[in-house]
Amino acid sequence: MTHIARVECASADVSGTASTVIEHHLSLTLCVELRRSLDEIFSRFSSTTRNLIRRAEKLGSRIRLRRHDASAENTGMVDEFVEFFNELVRHKHGALFPMSRQLAHSYFPHAELSLLDFDDRLLCAHLCMRDPEAGKVRLLYSVSRRFQDPDTSRVAGIANIYLHWLEFQKYRETGFAMYDLGGISPVDDPGINRFKLQFGGELVREHNYWLAGTPIIGNSAFALITKLTGRGKRRRAVQRAGERWRDLPLEEIRRDIERPSARPSH
Repeated sequence: MTHIARVECASADVSGTASTVIEHHLSLTLCVELRRSLDEIFSRFSSTTRNLIRRAEKLGSRIRLRRHDASAENTGMVDEFVEFFNELVRHKHGALFPMSRQLAHSYFPHAELSLLDFDDRLLCAHLCMRDPEAGKVRLLYSVSRRFQDPDTSRVAGIANIYLHWLEFQKYRETGFAMYDLGGISPVDDPGINRFKLQFGGELVREHNYWLAGTPIIGNSAFALITKLTGRGKRRRAVQRAGERWRDLPLEEIRRDIERPSARPSH
């Protein structure tokens, strides 16, 4: 009765039937279907994306992929990722929050970490959550050196695209049906949303909930979390901004995201 739980990225709408729901909002994500052939997956990428992947493939041994999951012994890769992520936080104050080593390690054994090096320097990294029963992988964190000098930023952008392609291949080969690109944000740089669109994924609506054993107590706690914590304020801003997409057809939302304007028009 004293517990509060958060459920995110659900496919079912139970807001009208579950008495324990104290907050419900919709969000959007992009999913790449992995049950298609590799040629078909690749053909759905934008032409620019395909060209950049071909350029990355020509770099040969200059690119090195490192992976860590629950079976790996080198847990130092997780700590390396935490330091890398917290470097990015300094460039996106208020949009991202520092990650602790404890949090990062807690994702395993249900996660996999991929690090991509160029000339032995870490350029980008992905932390993905895996659900073998659902056949789905969700990108939870994506980090790159895109805020550094122009040359590093350019190469990091190519490496990040290439890392997505390597992950699509890997998860397809191991039997996963869907790669979730980790959500579409209505408040961040629209370029991030357009970056995700280049992989030809399908827009999907998701349901997010806060649930409480005692709704009266839960509502009070939720109000405090929303008003007094940085993460709570950020969550509320995302939720409110996303309301403009609630009833729009998915194809109209896609066109909205693809517009080069500073912010979506709706």
